[in-house]
Amino acid sequence: MSDKARFYLEQSVPELQDLEKKGLFTKKEVKMIMRRWTEFEHRIMSRGSTPDDYLYYVRFEKNLEKLRKLRYQRMRSVIDTKKSISDYSASKRIRFIFDRGVRKFPNSMELWAQYLKYAKKNGSVKVVYKVYTRLLQLQPRNVNVWLSAAKYEYDYNKNVKSARNLLVRCLRFNGDELFPWLEFIKFELNYLSKLLIRRKLLNLITEKQQKDDLNEHEHSTNKDSLAQGVDVVQVSEGSEIEKDLSDLTDLNASTLGTVENNPVLRGDLILTMYDACLEALTNKLHDNINEGRYEVKFTKVWEISNKVIDIVDQFDALDRSHINGHIISDLMGKYPEIDKVVLLELTVPIRYTDVDDGDFATSLKSSVKMYQSWVSRTKASDTVKTSVKKMYINYLTQRYLSKCTGEQKELLELLLRKLQ
Repeated sequence: MSDKARFYLEQSVPELQDLEKKGLFTKKEVKMIMRRWTEFEHRIMSRGSTPDDYLYYVRFEKNLEKLRKLRYQRMRSVIDTKKSISDYSASKRIRFIFDRGVRKFPNSMELWAQYLKYAKKNGSVKVVYKVYTRLLQLQPRNVNVWLSAAKYEYDYNKNVKSARNLLVRCLRFNGDELFPWLEFIKFELNYLSKLLIRRKLLNLITEKQQKDDLNEHEHSTNKDSLAQGVDVVQVSEGSEIEKDLSDLTDLNASTLGTVENNPVLRGDLILTMYDACLEALTNKLHDNINEGRYEVKFTKVWEISNKVIDIVDQFDALDRSHINGHIISDLMGKYPEIDKVVLLELTVPIRYTDVDDGDFATSLKSSVKMYQSWVSRTKASDTVKTSVKKMYINYLTQRYLSKCTGEQKELLELLLRKLQ
């Protein structure tokens, strides 16, 4: 047996003595526990050990602690219930096993995931912060870890500011990937949507009411926030991605007021993020668009825009027309003669309108007028015009015609014939 293994086992002797003294385990059972501990220590200390060996060790410890608690509850009327070492040592020992495991196998995400799961369920917030901090220091390019940390801050600690700062920091390391940008945008949309729904349901009109609500549901300041705990995770100053993120410094802006008088509540911060995302991911790409031919930059811009638009579509509590209208207008300004961009622009008035809505006819009329106006003033080629016409008619047919009945269907069929 190695000196380290012997040392670790010796540290556990007082706990076993306490379990036997309280009558929770017999002398024979205590010997069996020590024998199993010895086997596990030999296994994890060997050169051929794996992350699974540590997980098996932890599983044994959890089952042992579960058994101790069951016996304690069943025998509490006849044993000494005064708190002692055996009441506290199990969680400490399990964390110690995890600590040793992630030190030996720092790239084992299964070990880290199980460690975090255990810490969240049984440990203090500080323990969770410690684990996240170590993991982020080792794997700052792991987007899922940043997202997990931000989710913990938002869902468990109600610390929106810290969650947001973690996401910004994630982008400093991973801003050349689309996924973290989309997740950040989704986070902001989700937060804003929940905020507006809560205010509507509770009829929170005055700023005082809104402040009280924020104090109840959010912890905007927290000295022990996870975002502060990872200050050691930094990128070099003056990096290109740092410049791209400079516009995100005001993300913690006030959300007081109404949609009418506060641009933040309309989604302007989301638009700032979208613009920064577009700049970060496309600033080195170049356009080379010929008739019917799309090159690298447009392809990337189109991918980003459509994915953001699809995300925004899911949040009907927000002013989706305002947010997506900005994105589509930006696309139209850059690529006014590409058919699928034009189609997006023409369908803005009816994007969130169904045939059963009272304003369907008005919205459809507005869309058709936009189409007719585009046809009369566009400098696009005949090929593009023909393509837009076909796409627009197909859009109206597939989305609305099958849902219409009676007079409404006859009018729509008449309109489609006129457009052809």
